[in-house]
Amino acid sequence: MATHLRFLALTVTTATAETTYRFDQPATVISGPSGAGKSSLLMLLKHAIGGTAVLTPAVRDHVHSVLASVVVGEQHMILKRTISGDRSDRVDILDPETMALQHTLGTRAEEGQRSLSDVLLDALCFPREKIPTTRNGKATTLNLTFTHLFRYVYLEARELDRQVVGHLDNHFKKQRKVLFELMFGLTTSTVMELERQVNQLTTDLRKAEAEEENVGAFLTATDPRTDDELRTELSGLRDMLQNAETTLRTLRTEISETSAADAVLRGDLRAAVQAATAATQEMLAARELVEARESVVAQVELDLRRLERSATAIDQLSPFHFVVCPRCAQRLDARTVPEDHCAVCLQADPAEEDVDPAAVREARSALEQQLQDARELMQADAEVLRRARDRSSDAEFLATNLRRQLDAQTRDVVAPRFDAISDASARVAALNGGIDAVLHLRDSWARVRAIAQAAKDITALRKAANAELKVRKAESDARRSLVTDLSSRFTTTLRELNLPWEQSAVIDPKTYLPVVDNTPFESLQASGGALQAGVNIAYHLALLECGLTHPDILVPSILLIDSPRKALGSNRDDQERGRRIYSRFKALTDAYGQRLQLIIADNDTAPLPDDAFSTIELDYTHPMVPGVAHPGPNHTTRTEDGYQA
Repeated sequence: MATHLRFLALTVTTATAETTYRFDQPATVISGPSGAGKSSLLMLLKHAIGGTAVLTPAVRDHVHSVLASVVVGEQHMILKRTISGDRSDRVDILDPETMALQHTLGTRAEEGQRSLSDVLLDALCFPREKIPTTRNGKATTLNLTFTHLFRYVYLEARELDRQVVGHLDNHFKKQRKVLFELMFGLTTSTVMELERQVNQLTTDLRKAEAEEENVGAFLTATDPRTDDELRTELSGLRDMLQNAETTLRTLRTEISETSAADAVLRGDLRAAVQAATAATQEMLAARELVEARESVVAQVELDLRRLERSATAIDQLSPFHFVVCPRCAQRLDARTVPEDHCAVCLQADPAEEDVDPAAVREARSALEQQLQDARELMQADAEVLRRARDRSSDAEFLATNLRRQLDAQTRDVVAPRFDAISDASARVAALNGGIDAVLHLRDSWARVRAIAQAAKDITALRKAANAELKVRKAESDARRSLVTDLSSRFTTTLRELNLPWEQSAVIDPKTYLPVVDNTPFESLQASGGALQAGVNIAYHLALLECGLTHPDILVPSILLIDSPRKALGSNRDDQERGRRIYSRFKALTDAYGQRLQLIIADNDTAPLPDDAFSTIELDYTHPMVPGVAHPGPNHTTRTEDGYQA
């Protein structure tokens, strides 16, 4: 059944007076002339429950606060909110028995804080959801709030013949549809969570694919060898290293056997020579890699500058129509220029995608990301080169000192073998450097493979989520018969109101909006907007009754309508339609009693002599704002001309 929402009373407090307006009956008519405060009273109800209300200067200047007694679901709440000032964005929740302060909550959601909307939605047992959406190519969400839901039950005078539940508001489009689907069970929390997962997985997949492409392109530009070629080269380098190490060990054995007396010195020298040679080879390998990185960085910077110059030139010069040559000042208008060609250089105009700002921004973003990756790799390699130079310098200095000592002792016997050892050590170091370089490149290619595998995993997860989402949506689709029932009730209500429509009236199963004679609401034409207003009222009455009839539809059981007969018109037929609308109001209150609430602001009292309608009568002697004298009919301000609070 419909979620229970009911206003019991509203107390309006000024500096000098206080008035309580009660809503005891299922239907209450707030009547009075223009400017007496009917619409403002409805707006103050909206203000009390945390909404953004349009208030007249009289309300803003004189009303200090409002206090609403509300039944939300099974809970009786007292909500107090000031009109202006530092605390106007806060609502106090008071104890209904003692009027003691229980909580003070914000009207807007704050990170990590519970808002008034959260409390009201929980009390209604209405799902608190975040709508999955995409912004700037990234997955994000839109919050659903109680004030969004309230738009389904409050027909403001300025929107009665203009839009249905704010359907012309592009910022509210997603919330409106999802709220309807949640009310009718056409979507569920599980479905929305799956949609959020699919959105996030799609964003992650795009990011992984872009990263794989960028890193792969950088590696290809730095070194053309493929991963398979590097694996083959690595195997050959390891075989050559094994042979070189065997030769080096043999030479060292011969040195050891030649002069046992100089074993310690030779050992120190061998170690020093080996370290110096390895450090030199490491330095050379690091230098070559840095030079290659610098070349790539320079090329990407050149491409980026070329793109910037091209974009700037297009942006600065495209608006100008040259009649003389900018170089030699000769006139150009005498020449015959083919269509779609430049009047200056006679070349064909560039394709739209080449000058499209979005395409230029996308190209710039890709180049900037590639430049950032290249610079990070270059900086890392430059640091490796610096450390290699330091080690090489230290090792060479030590080896030179040891060699001088050994030469002085064994100039004729040991020195020649040390030369051979030096060459062998250099060979080993060079091979080790080559192996390290190949391993470094293979690690980079392994990263590309890991990114590609991550993209495959994300794709599989998204496929599974989409499959489950399809199943869940199919389960929800079984409830679409409820939309058909709503459409039938809408058609019946329109016929009862005797509105000037011809063939058909349905609820669009995709937009959930009324369509009359195959014409959407905003395209309907009638004198003074009477048809639009009648269709809008019929739509909301059908929605309310549908919620009251079905036990599992979460439509709030309340409807606030501002100035229905004013929107319908004033001729005899219009007055008859107004009477029919009130007859429909009465039929609903007779059928459902206290299960629903209707609050109608109108210029006149109900056109039916029946006690089903309680009345709040306002006039210039007794206006809505207590304790403030009304200046009279010549000084009225409509709510539509007020300010938002």
